[in-house]
Amino acid sequence: MQNKTDEIKSLSITELFKDSSYIVPIYQRNYAWSEPEITQLIDDINDYSTINKDKKYYIGSLVVYKRADGKFEVIDGQQRLTTLFILLHVLKHEFKNALNIEVFNLYFESRKKSTLALEKVAKRNIQRDDKTEFKIIDAYEEIHKKLKKKNINVEEFKKYLLDNVVILRTEVPQDTDLNHYFEIMNNRGEQLEKHEILKSRMMDKLGSEPDDMVTFNLIWEACSNMERYVQYEFPINLRNDIFGEQWNEFNIKNFSAIKIDSQTPDKKTSSKESLAISLLIADTSQKIQNPYEDRKIVDSDTPERFTSVVSFPNFLLHVLKIQNQTDIPLDDKRLLETFSDYYKDSDSVKTFAFNLLKLRFLFDKYITKREYTNNLDQWSLKQLIQNKNSKNNTAYYKNTFGVEDDSNDSNENKKILMLLTMFHVSYPTQIYKHWLSGVLDYLFKSTVPINSNSYINHLECMAKNYMKYRYLNTLPLEFHSILFCNPIQEVGTVQWDNLDKGTDVENFIFNYLDYLLWKSNSIGYQSFEFAFRTSVEHYYPQHPMEGIDPLNVDILNSFGNLCLISSSENSRLSNLTPKAKKDYYLKQKNQSLKQQLMMSDAKWEKDEIEKHKNAMICVLQKALNILENKNCHELQ
Repeated sequence: MQNKTDEIKSLSITELFKDSSYIVPIYQRNYAWSEPEITQLIDDINDYSTINKDKKYYIGSLVVYKRADGKFEVIDGQQRLTTLFILLHVLKHEFKNALNIEVFNLYFESRKKSTLALEKVAKRNIQRDDKTEFKIIDAYEEIHKKLKKKNINVEEFKKYLLDNVVILRTEVPQDTDLNHYFEIMNNRGEQLEKHEILKSRMMDKLGSEPDDMVTFNLIWEACSNMERYVQYEFPINLRNDIFGEQWNEFNIKNFSAIKIDSQTPDKKTSSKESLAISLLIADTSQKIQNPYEDRKIVDSDTPERFTSVVSFPNFLLHVLKIQNQTDIPLDDKRLLETFSDYYKDSDSVKTFAFNLLKLRFLFDKYITKREYTNNLDQWSLKQLIQNKNSKNNTAYYKNTFGVEDDSNDSNENKKILMLLTMFHVSYPTQIYKHWLSGVLDYLFKSTVPINSNSYINHLECMAKNYMKYRYLNTLPLEFHSILFCNPIQEVGTVQWDNLDKGTDVENFIFNYLDYLLWKSNSIGYQSFEFAFRTSVEHYYPQHPMEGIDPLNVDILNSFGNLCLISSSENSRLSNLTPKAKKDYYLKQKNQSLKQQLMMSDAKWEKDEIEKHKNAMICVLQKALNILENKNCHELQ
């Protein structure tokens, strides 16, 4: 029988791989992590290596079963384990002062392609072919790309990773019934999340007045459901008071304006602590008899219709950033730590709750969502309006700007929608959505009804700032300095060579260019929609197939030869000729507009690449009001 002290071990990354071999069994899904998960993992490690470099960072858990041959069967944590394996080999092969490791101790049972891909990673033979698992090769390239960013000190990152990043490896007993174990895993209770702990701590500051606690709880719970418009989370009488007769305005001035009749037995007999706990762990509508009885009379709208671009814990950080006008980390892992200095007393908690509700209303009305309806999914920008003809207090959705119907044909609504989705798909992870802070800050500070033209101007101003002062600048500024479209003291100059960096060119640059091309109203562009294209593609391949002449590396990495595609397309097509790629893409819908222009040329070689590059730079220069080339090639 195993000793319990041997079943759970806290291991550094060095120790994790040093003397152990791991098998990913066939019942586990294949490796599936992509850019968002990889980015978050690296950002997490990098953040802790710079902020808490002397402290351990617990990266998560790994649950294993020790087989008779001494190898560990991975039960839970396979995605993270595989990513760490790939990360170690990127650090070994791609940077100076190479990581001195000889690790090949991770295998996929009955998945030869996946194991072959890991072998290629270990030997730095990452050419793609039909015999390998592309997701693993994609992860290698994504990690390499991420680690080359200027904000990552690879030497410090590497040292912290090996010495201070810790994983908890739990070995289940030998007599474990694995089927029963999985059943337990799937049905186990969950611990309180950080935002629930934060809620409890903030409620503790409200003193002994139950009315304030009930009001705070109602606001918090209403705002926490990011998949439904916030109006639906309030009883009808409060809905009219807060959001007006049509439910599409924000009419209250402060926290105290929300009047709740909470004369219940709970108020009269419960202590502050017991009331706070009951509100924290239970649904308010079940615990407080009045005024929540009519919450069931809302409508038939299902939560699944809309998907938010940000999670509730991260939304809380945006609210804090805007309320305090300070540069805080937009990372929900540090939620409790970040908030610790900001809720000192009852008044500060009430102020935050009011601002949370106001910003959540603005978010629902003016920020894009993904909408699923009529067997279609698309980006939408819609407001909620009460249906006056309904007897059941239902509502309907219509465009936030422009025409009355709910289509996306309104020029004003469509342009704002395109700008918002341009930002969102460029930064797809939940954390560090700086653009969202910039947009919400503009909406929050507006003293007049939001006008579509001024909103468009603000979004375009933000986009220009990203280009001029962040991505094309010799001295790039931090995001907090460029979000709010205030006058900016220019410290660097625009460097157009930043466009000729191959796969290191930022995704935002391609998406901004696509927006400018769409805005030009060229024929065939109106059906274009932004999507999660995260891989920079060399249209003329870096490693052409046998019989195809290679191009000079400077031409290959020129902006003229680059476009943005999905990672799955990159996996399938990277080594094909431009003609073969064109034949494939012409059968697909909704390709990048820059790519569509590239495919319009009959052939694709050095001259076409240079011509296209000059034309695209011309488009950017005009938009940024820094026209340097008097002989810009006009788009045909």
